[in-house]
Amino acid sequence: MLSICLPLPRDGQYQTQWDYILSSFPPDALYVIGDEADAPTTNVFATLAATYIADGSELPAGKLIVLAADNGRYIIGDENLTTFIHPPSLLDPIYLFGHDTRWLDDEVLGGRVPDHKVFIPTATTDDLWSWQAYSIVAWDRRMKLG
Repeated sequence: MLSICLPLPRDGQYQTQWDYILSSFPPDALYVIGDEADAPTTNVFATLAATYIADGSELPAGKLIVLAADNGRYIIGDENLTTFIHPPSLLDPIYLFGHDTRWLDDEVLGGRVPDHKVFIPTATTDDLWSWQAYSIVAWDRRMKLG
């Protein structure tokens, strides 16, 4: 089972990109941090029956894997995705993404302590938008776990 959590895109920013990538790699469960009233009514979040939550404290039990840059401003990723061993589905892993990998903060986590803080190595110190990070992680998980 693949569960993901992400903040509601700001002002619909990058909604088209999220719609595309979630259609290509649909998760089994989608949690969105934000108010459902602020979400567009015609997008993949509605199609996937997203569950809207206030913060990470409302996520179900399971291994919490946070995607954060190794040069993150608030949360520092300390496990490289290239060598990361994805937990099997039976452990109900939940992958949490910020708006981008550099600006993820403790407020989004709502007091939950991540089991893993994973970073995606890049050639620059720039961060990745969350939809870019999800596409890389979804592909990596599929290749490593089958």
